[in-house]
Amino acid sequence: MLSTSLIELHDHDALVAFTDGHPVARWNHSARRFQQAWGLGRAACFTAGGRFGRILMVFGDHEDAERLTSTALTVVNTGDDVALDMVVVPRGAAGPGRERFVPRHEWEWFWTTEVPAHRPGEAAVEQLDTDDVAVADELTELLRASSPATSALPGDPTVDSWYGVRDTAGALVACAAESERSSEVPNLRAIAVRPDLRGRGVGADVTARVMRVGFDAGAPAVTLGMYSDNDTARGMYERLGFRMGQAFTTWIARA
Repeated sequence: MLSTSLIELHDHDALVAFTDGHPVARWNHSARRFQQAWGLGRAACFTAGGRFGRILMVFGDHEDAERLTSTALTVVNTGDDVALDMVVVPRGAAGPGRERFVPRHEWEWFWTTEVPAHRPGEAAVEQLDTDDVAVADELTELLRASSPATSALPGDPTVDSWYGVRDTAGALVACAAESERSSEVPNLRAIAVRPDLRGRGVGADVTARVMRVGFDAGAPAVTLGMYSDNDTARGMYERLGFRMGQAFTTWIARA
C-alpha cells in the first residue's frame, strides 16, 4: 500500500495484492462478492452488499484511510438503486461526515488461522435444529437475555449453522452461530452465555467447537467481530488464538 493517489482495484486479487495480503482483504471479502475497490497510500476500501445493505469498508492506515474515505465517496457508484447504507472506517479515523451518516457503534474484527487446543467442554456442544420452533424459541430467549445487541437470531438466512450447550436439566445456556460471509471463510456470530454461567469456560467451549468445525472442513481461517466494549470476550478470543485485524467505527446512512 504505497500509492499517493487513488488507484482503482479491478478485482479481489488486486485488492489483496495492493494491501500485501491484509487479513481484512483476504478474509472479509472475496472474488465472488467483489463490486468496487480502491487503494490510496497504506489504506484500501471496497464496496459490498449484505444483510446491512450496501457497505463501503475502509481499512489500513488511519491517516490514509481518512483521505481515502472522502475520495472514495466521490467516485463510488451511488445511484438511487445502489446508495450506500453504511460506511465502516478504522476507529479513530474521521468518518464520512454527519450530513449523510451518523456513527453507530465501535467494533473489532478478529481472525485466526490456528486450530484451538482441544477443550473437554467441547463434547457438550451440539448443533441446533432451528427448524424446530421450540429450539428456535429457546435460542431467541437466550440471546435476548444474554446478548441483546446480537448480530443474528434464528431465521437469519445468512446463518449456516447454530450450536449450543445445555445444562444438566436440558436448558440452553450458551450458543454460537456460524456463517460464511463474503470472505467464504467461517464467521462466528451471536456468541452468548447465560449471565449466571459466565466465567466458567462455557463460552470458550462453544467458540472452540465452532472454530474446529470450520477448520475440519478445510477453512484456511475463522473470523468474528465483537463490540469494542466487551473486554471479557476479547480476552477469551485472544486465548483461543484470535488476533485483531483492525478496530472500526460504523457509520449508518441517515433516513
